[in-house]
Amino acid sequence: MSLAEFIRNVQKRHEAIPTPGAILYNATVARVLRKPETKIADDVAEKMGSGTILDLGSGTGYLSIEIAKRRPNLQVYGIDLSRQMVRIARRHARGMGNAHFEFGNAAELPFEDDSIDLIISTGSLHHWRTPARVFDECYRVLKAGAEAWIYDGCPEAFKEQSDKIRKEYGFWVSRIGAKVAELHGFPRKEYRGQITDILDRTGFKGGYHMEPSDVWMKLTLKKRG
Repeated sequence: MSLAEFIRNVQKRHEAIPTPGAILYNATVARVLRKPETKIADDVAEKMGSGTILDLGSGTGYLSIEIAKRRPNLQVYGIDLSRQMVRIARRHARGMGNAHFEFGNAAELPFEDDSIDLIISTGSLHHWRTPARVFDECYRVLKAGAEAWIYDGCPEAFKEQSDKIRKEYGFWVSRIGAKVAELHGFPRKEYRGQITDILDRTGFKGGYHMEPSDVWMKLTLKKRG
């Protein structure tokens, strides 16, 4: 077993980031991801003018809050298994009426069937202990024809566009990004193999595709209309 596989297994056994880790994440990783997540917020704002968005593994809240700022008519709900992450996110969102953060498990979503217009998730998939259950929960709560955009690390995708990433995001992100993606994500062969196998056992079978997108691998999952 490689170091990356070992670390991913540990992350799945401990889905919730403990309090010290949440504080460290807010001070380091969250800052590195701000520019890439800003681009996702722009993409979401372009697609959605109103409705309800769910952010799985919302962390300290940056992406959810940026979406809520861009589209005041959207209601954005972030859920996370780390209570400290939720506390930090709520502090960041103070005074905003359309960004909400709750403690919750992505495998048991506290939402009604067919109630969500778009699901997003960044850097969370590799933490999921039961990904098939999470995908099925996404399918359940999405409205017919709606999508889930799941972003996670992929070292090959990062390396293939390293020059572009260095120019766009600077030395720090380009320097550590590929290693972070290796430890906090999956190699392409696992996306094409294990992740595909899991998706084919869920409601999304035949209704998904995956492709490199900026610093991520992006899974686009669509609920049948």
